[in-house]
Amino acid sequence: MIPAVIFQIVLLIYHQTTTFVDLYPFNGARNYSARERLIEMGVNALLMSLAPIGFTLNVHGLMLFGAIYYFVLFGVEIVIWWVPYFVVPSGCWRKAYNLALSLATSNFQTGDTLEHWLAIYKRIHDGTFSVLPKRAGRIVPNLEHTLLHGWTLVTAITTLCAYLGSATFS
Repeated sequence: MIPAVIFQIVLLIYHQTTTFVDLYPFNGARNYSARERLIEMGVNALLMSLAPIGFTLNVHGLMLFGAIYYFVLFGVEIVIWWVPYFVVPSGCWRKAYNLALSLATSNFQTGDTLEHWLAIYKRIHDGTFSVLPKRAGRIVPNLEHTLLHGWTLVTAITTLCAYLGSATFS
């Protein structure tokens, strides 16, 4: 259980640091508006704090939340960053993708959600360092997010294992 809590706390600290601290060209924190930064940090601080609290205090509901949450978070990261890197959805797939992207980013503006996200990506993250090759007109996960997504997956797996291995099921 201790490894899961460590992974959860490190993920929280990493996310908050890379959102708040300007580490350009590693991240694009300098390009966030104050409002964007506060919302990003606040929402994620709240959600990412629940699981370590649950596992530390042995609160079954919060432990279950963590076992589910980190996999959902990883899925959201895939939708936001990796789908548009590998494919450009079109036709019916584009409509379905735009709906998923709207839910993942809480962006419910009218118009094409992927185009909105591409504009935000260009403003905030374009020019940051990536180990992946650039793809013209596409989102490219930068190193900051590539590390974040890997850590999210490891956290999801360790959290699920800790939850399944916990002796207290109410």
